[in-house]
Amino acid sequence: MSTVIDSRNTLVALQGLKSANADASRASERLATGLRINRAGDDPAGLAKAATLKAELGSYQQVKRNINGALADIQKVTDGLTSITDYLVEMRSIALASASETDNATKSIYKATFDELVQGITDIVSNIKVGDTEAALSAGGTSTVHVGVSGSATKSFAFSAVATSNLGVASLDVSASATAALTAVNLAMNSVSTTLAKIGGYQKSLEVSSDLADSEILSRVSQYGEIMNADLALEASNLAAAKIRQDSATAVLAQANSMNRNIADYLLNGALG
Repeated sequence: MSTVIDSRNTLVALQGLKSANADASRASERLATGLRINRAGDDPAGLAKAATLKAELGSYQQVKRNINGALADIQKVTDGLTSITDYLVEMRSIALASASETDNATKSIYKATFDELVQGITDIVSNIKVGDTEAALSAGGTSTVHVGVSGSATKSFAFSAVATSNLGVASLDVSASATAALTAVNLAMNSVSTTLAKIGGYQKSLEVSSDLADSEILSRVSQYGEIMNADLALEASNLAAAKIRQDSATAVLAQANSMNRNIADYLLNGALG
């Protein structure tokens, strides 16, 4: 005997409508948020993997900031050393000129200019700071930067002292002994050139570490997107399919309810005779 409650068509239609509504709701949510996973139940394993990738991404982004900071410090040192080289070149020219000069007044002018350049080197050296090391080039020092996510992934850079006393130009008297001054300046230029070459090596090493960090960041961004981001074209298709199923299930449900009413009317009429 068929009844309204146990009608198979009604139950099937209700189940189909429920499933279509759930699929339509899920597709609409993904289209609205742009995310495939909006709650843990959408993909528990995927969400756990995404959380790990997000943490790793944050670590590599910090590594990138560390490297960028170190590169900025290295560039300051490079600029300072380049300026010191320029001063030494000028000092060398003054020493050469003074060596051929016999006029004391002119020699005095050369000395004043030479001494001013020596002071300029002191000013440059005293104002260059590397990380937490104050005036690293005036006394030398070491700077360490993390270039990876592990505790041991570090690079250390040693900076040579290039104060005028270290370069041997602090107490030169170009007017009294131009030849000695010329020799000292030549040695100082060689020392600064050697330091510049070493700093250039540090800079290249950091640039390689920066490229590696960029590669790790790109990899994790890509993996995170694959897990979390919705395929908008697919979800639009899913939504359209779900709406078709909604319409079909609604139509079947209406038909089933109509049949149940007809059966009920038939039984009622039969009972009333």
